[in-house]
Amino acid sequence: MAADVPDAPPDGDAAPAPLDRIEAFVNTRNEDRDDLDTPARLVEWLHARGLVPAGSTATAAQLDRARAVREGIRALIAGNNTEPVPSPRPDGLDPAARAGLAALARDLPLVLDVTLDPPRLVPAARAPVDAALAGLLAVLAEAVALGTWSRLKACREPSCRWAYYDHSRNRRRTWCSMEICGNRAKARAAHQRRTAPRR
Repeated sequence: MAADVPDAPPDGDAAPAPLDRIEAFVNTRNEDRDDLDTPARLVEWLHARGLVPAGSTATAAQLDRARAVREGIRALIAGNNTEPVPSPRPDGLDPAARAGLAALARDLPLVLDVTLDPPRLVPAARAPVDAALAGLLAVLAEAVALGTWSRLKACREPSCRWAYYDHSRNRRRTWCSMEICGNRAKARAAHQRRTAPRR
């Protein structure tokens, strides 16, 4: 993502809770930075959102797993865009990221806790970081059931791919920010039209 793209939803319209956790998790990486660059930073990010208790630790393998979950979710939300993602697919939106998430989801099981009111899926994992990752997958499953999942998308601008929640009535929003990414895409299209050979 370019440096002029903000670190939060540009128009202040984040996804509704708890889907906003997924949106924020995906947006921990852009072209300029990765907020999950060490195991300690992963724990710090999860703890700040109440997903792991104080004093939790993470291993390098858990950091790798968290990043793979993040990029797999990014690939899933790119599939929510109303139009196909342009080819070639940008990094993190390819089928391999989605397949990686499918494999990891089997290692991050959820169970139905009927003691809760209402009953809901909860992580079966005991390790705090793994339980947090499974908890994010539970949010995903809940959003699918509520019908809100299809509104979480990845910006179509190749230099961005920021996660955003589509609040538009017709669900056809294309960019995270019309002012930044939309204008960038329109300028590129205009340039291509001007430089295209005439027949």
